[in-house]
Amino acid sequence: MGSQDIPLNDRGVSQGLNAAELLKNEPIATIVSSPLRRACKTADIITQHIKAPIIEITELQEACWGEKEGQLKGNGLWINGWRNGEDIKGAEGYADFSSRITRGLEKALQHKGPVLIVSHGGVYWVVQEILGLSIIDLGNAEPVFHQPPEHPSHPWGIYPLSEERNLYDYE
Repeated sequence: MGSQDIPLNDRGVSQGLNAAELLKNEPIATIVSSPLRRACKTADIITQHIKAPIIEITELQEACWGEKEGQLKGNGLWINGWRNGEDIKGAEGYADFSSRITRGLEKALQHKGPVLIVSHGGVYWVVQEILGLSIIDLGNAEPVFHQPPEHPSHPWGIYPLSEERNLYDYE
């Protein structure tokens, strides 16, 4: 989808309600959100179960994909090329996008925690890169918990709240 500011559709509302149900017992102190309507609406749905303030952070907005804006990822070839530095006409470059997201995450983590970040798939790619993880795609409104490592040489634990397994198979 990219940075198009489209409203959350009925399927997205349902996904947001499911996420809210999964998050209802989590001790979330602050919710930060992308300013795009679909993320803001998801954050608003989540506050039906979690009484936490919502703070919009502009830097957490999805990338502008230029001429690919609004297209589904398809086979992922153009996405992979973009993440590897290939230019797309009219698109935000991946390095600039990654820097912007990093600034947004720094802002988010200045708020009282635990912090819930409601954003977009491309934003989560950058989070995974920062944590030194392989990039995987999450489903829409799929909440995950990030467990810091017990030792700096150990990997972060990434746990979907809907399951009791680590998304990354480290041995």
